[in-house]
Amino acid sequence: MSAAGGGRPAAELEQALGLDFRDRGLLRQALTHRSYVNETSGNDADSYERLEFLGDVVVRLIVSEELYHRLPDCDEGGLTRRWTALLSQRALATVAERLGVGEYLLLGHGFESTGGRHSEAVLGDVMESLIAGVYLDAGYDATKRFVLSAMSAEIEAACRTDWRPDNPKAELQELLQGQGRPTPVYNVVDSSGPAHQPQFTVEVMVDERILGSGCGRSKSAAETEAARAALAGLKTGQFRQPTP
Repeated sequence: MSAAGGGRPAAELEQALGLDFRDRGLLRQALTHRSYVNETSGNDADSYERLEFLGDVVVRLIVSEELYHRLPDCDEGGLTRRWTALLSQRALATVAERLGVGEYLLLGHGFESTGGRHSEAVLGDVMESLIAGVYLDAGYDATKRFVLSAMSAEIEAACRTDWRPDNPKAELQELLQGQGRPTPVYNVVDSSGPAHQPQFTVEVMVDERILGSGCGRSKSAAETEAARAALAGLKTGQFRQPTP
């Protein structure tokens, strides 16, 4: 550990990703969670949240442009479905995890003790903040190269003719209907966090039985994760269809 609440030295990540920051302060900021700032008496503006705001816009443009050029025969709906899947919090967190970004985060002790370093929400946000840091430091072309390299596997999959959207809610409803069971009901059971960074917990129920729960930055995202958990349980036989 490089410091209390800190991960591995950011310079290691820079080298691993093939980046060369002129302003390493941007890289440090991109990896700094608000909990670390609060515990070290820093300024809220020193966390990655402002960079995350910018990175969200930059990565959307890069991915939109790539899909537009690579799928000339795809209509707007098809492009939008692929774009949405590629830029979901879950998808960006998967990329960040593959790159090992979590090991370099600066987190407060309390937040780290609750698993914050491996949080899907945090990893998705940090991926956006890292993209913004590259953009501010090296410009659009360098950022485009970084994003397309980091997300190459996901983009290749999305451009295949047999691609299907990841839609756990629709899949769950279809599965339950095939078993002659009622439509699932989603209930928000908890909400927390500040207004700019809320966290929702949702349970999905069928026949008054909880099949799964999930968390997300929006109710829709939490419902999706709850449906995903329910599907995993149903497919492994954890929740069996009642015997008539």
